Amino acid sequence: MPQEVCINQLTLIDYIVVGLYIATTFFIGNYYVKKAGESVEEYFLSGRSFPWWLIGVSMAATNFSIDTPLALTKFVSANGVAGTWYYWASGISAVAATFVFSKLWRRAKVVTDNELIELRYSGRSAVCLRIFKGVYFGILINGFVLAWVFKALAKITTVVVPWDSNYVMLFFVIVTLIYTVSGGFYGVVLTDFIQYIFALGGSILLAIYAVDYVGGLDVLVTKIGLLKGQGFLDFTPRFDQTTNDELTFPGFVALFLIQWWAHKYSDGGGKHIQRMSAAKDEIHATWGTFFYAIFTYVANLWPWIVTALCALVVFEGAADFEKSYPMMMIRVLPHGILGLCVVSLIGAFMSTVDTHLNLGASYFINDIYKRFLCKNATDGHYVMVSRVSVVVIMMISVTVSFFIDSVGSFYLFVLTFASGAGLTWVLRWFWWRINAYSEISAMITSGIVASLIKIFYPETTFAASLVIIILVTVPLFIFVTLITKPSSDEVLREFYNRVRPSVLGWRPIINKYGLTHAPFLKQSLVNFALGVFLLIFCNIGIGTLLFKSVLLGSLVLVVCLAVAVFLIKRVA
Repeated sequence: MPQEVCINQLTLIDYIVVGLYIATTFFIGNYYVKKAGESVEEYFLSGRSFPWWLIGVSMAATNFSIDTPLALTKFVSANGVAGTWYYWASGISAVAATFVFSKLWRRAKVVTDNELIELRYSGRSAVCLRIFKGVYFGILINGFVLAWVFKALAKITTVVVPWDSNYVMLFFVIVTLIYTVSGGFYGVVLTDFIQYIFALGGSILLAIYAVDYVGGLDVLVTKIGLLKGQGFLDFTPRFDQTTNDELTFPGFVALFLIQWWAHKYSDGGGKHIQRMSAAKDEIHATWGTFFYAIFTYVANLWPWIVTALCALVVFEGAADFEKSYPMMMIRVLPHGILGLCVVSLIGAFMSTVDTHLNLGASYFINDIYKRFLCKNATDGHYVMVSRVSVVVIMMISVTVSFFIDSVGSFYLFVLTFASGAGLTWVLRWFWWRINAYSEISAMITSGIVASLIKIFYPETTFAASLVIIILVTVPLFIFVTLITKPSSDEVLREFYNRVRPSVLGWRPIINKYGLTHAPFLKQSLVNFALGVFLLIFCNIGIGTLLFKSVLLGSLVLVVCLAVAVFLIKRVA
């Protein structure tokens, strides 16, 4: 029978490890308080001075969230290795952000992705859209993301420590809040670097100890085969899956073909654009984003997958499989290592929270307060209001977290909430006819349809919800686009000259004003295809090496290495 009690609670050595980590993070996060207070650009973008490797690690740390191993454990328990496609599908979007959008964002030279709105669109509709998206992303979506992160922390603390989870959450919220408020983006990115090292190292150690606990990889494969069937370790789902908790093969196809562009960050916006914009130049933005894609959707996930499979064997029949991840920590880790793994989850929590707090505040300050409410204040005033808004966003998110039951289910709901608008954020770069009304209609429709499905048809699978939302939203926003006026020629001409996207979709403006253009999209799409191949076959190679054939898995990884070298030469 599964045990959901602390059978190996933290001891003094574990608490010392945790305490040293908190002290180090707190010091680094507050070290740049004076520098961050110089201006809004310093507070939110650190003077656009970061190199590619720091940008990439910071992105990877932010996505290495405390909620992800819990949600992934639930998906794997229902679908096997194929359940990871709920994440891998988003990895395709990360590759697109690398080779298609990172250069465009860096050329735009914006503080937030919402600032792009008034560069791309004109008139009152652009103003309304910027305000709407400031609330939509800065408060609504950002609050959703933070809320499930807080819920994940609460679930972990109920297993790992004997104290009330609310008090534990309050403590770490306050610590993260202090250095995020004071250090700005400097504090966020530099603490991300430390947190990622601990987070990745801790997850790898847990996977190693978990495999040893069940008797080794061969024994794990045998036990999973007896428990779930050998197909449970396949990269794609089985055709015979039918229940709502399982990822069917048609659902997998929908994820692969749709989710990567039907996504709240389909063009690399949000928390990632903030880092792209903070890069030294376009090349640093590109390599930083590529580094993030490989680490997030390959390196980060496999320790979690292995631990989730071990947990399925050890805690067969557990009522809440999201808790089985921290339960494995308590069950298999020796003291000291246990403290280190707790630190890895705390680091994952902090790196996500500090990013989204800083991001949410940047939306409010740059897109609403500074743009419309208080236009001519000093930099000191804007930084002070930024710090206050961080506190307010934190309070809202903590409140929302008390209404969430399942991290995994809420994660999927948020994915669908904005999915219908994802295509508008891709098309606005490559089709001159897209306007502010396109985005507004898509976001509102997508949110309404997703909410109606969640309330009235909760048994609908994620893939089915995604398809329904797309089928309703896309025709509607295209219709709205065609019956409303495009942006002014002056705005369109200035946007094209500044960002220099593809000729495709912009030829009427290029021909009308005789604009110069350079090749962009063809080479970017080839790089994108190579990147997707690399992402998918790196995962296939690792999975094959671990669970099926060392020789075949190694051969696949050698091919991946050759493709990676070829891709690097193309981009360089």
